Amino acid sequence: MLRIRDRLEKIFSVTDVDCVIVMNKSPPVSSFFYITGLSGGLFEGCFAVAFRDRCVLLSAGLDYVKSDEIEVDNFKNSNDLKKKLQELTKACKKVGFDGIATSYSDYQKLRRLLRGKKLVDIGKNIVKCRFNKDDYEIEMIRRACRVVDRVFDKIIDDLKDGVKEKEMAIMIETLIKEHGADDKAFDSIVAFGKNSAIPHHVPGNRRLRRGDIVLLDFGARYKGYVSDITRSFVYGKADDRIKEMFDVVLRAQQIGRDTIKEGVKLEEPHNRVVRYINGTRFRGKFIHSLGHTIGLEVHDGYRLGKGCKEIFSNGVTFTIEPGVYLKSVGGIRIEDDFVFLNGRVKRLTHAPRFSEI
Repeated sequence: MLRIRDRLEKIFSVTDVDCVIVMNKSPPVSSFFYITGLSGGLFEGCFAVAFRDRCVLLSAGLDYVKSDEIEVDNFKNSNDLKKKLQELTKACKKVGFDGIATSYSDYQKLRRLLRGKKLVDIGKNIVKCRFNKDDYEIEMIRRACRVVDRVFDKIIDDLKDGVKEKEMAIMIETLIKEHGADDKAFDSIVAFGKNSAIPHHVPGNRRLRRGDIVLLDFGARYKGYVSDITRSFVYGKADDRIKEMFDVVLRAQQIGRDTIKEGVKLEEPHNRVVRYINGTRFRGKFIHSLGHTIGLEVHDGYRLGKGCKEIFSNGVTFTIEPGVYLKSVGGIRIEDDFVFLNGRVKRLTHAPRFSEI
């Protein structure tokens, strides 16, 4: 069940401000949706004004709002908006804002609207509060994961000689909506052959041929929350080297998962996996962090990478995605979504993992 008051209490427990104001933009501002609990709509130019015990949405009236958790007040024009903001914050001396999502021009706009108030950047505090997901958030992520599982099962049936990378990306993103998601979580990565050695390859006109490595990396957005999955395999018969790459990556993912315990730093699974892969013939071929937290954003604040000192605790949702990349051959990456819950790591994506089809 969504409980906005719990989120507000969490934010105000780690900040020394009288209220928090977040302006939504395009693309959407995650902290705006976190504070309001809204799961869709544009709400461009709207303001969320949050106090410890309530949240008020100042809306231009262009979006439909259905919520028992927040108050809604429509403004008519910029002067009306300024008047309502000043009325809401008249007893506030320190106003928190999301400095991560606020441009300099928007910061100047806030200063004009809130003349005389002290503006305090609490962007990092909001990201920290979003680190541990509540039951509602975990369930939304779980549903987004179910979508990508179903999409993968269907897209495998659509693989055929000659299909283009960009054609397959379009198919994936169409299926994401057909299987119940609100939208894709990000632009899908489809890479054939040597293109799979580029972790963030942009799908092009490369056609699928027998013997190609196929790398598919895509995600779904459900009620604001995302999933992120990657599968790599050979379209046809995999040779011994590619099978070894697949086995090493699959083993690396399990090592990363087994490293995670209550209180372990987010960098530790990454460090363990790097040591493992560097002990194989693929030394130096794992070229990115092991994963990242997920939630309202695909990269939801933190990396499972070197230097990240945050610790695993109840409600943290994240990916584990080791990879091995050889420019002359291609790349193998396996990515799944997980949640750390009640002292255990639970996998949320369950699409099959195999080295060839």
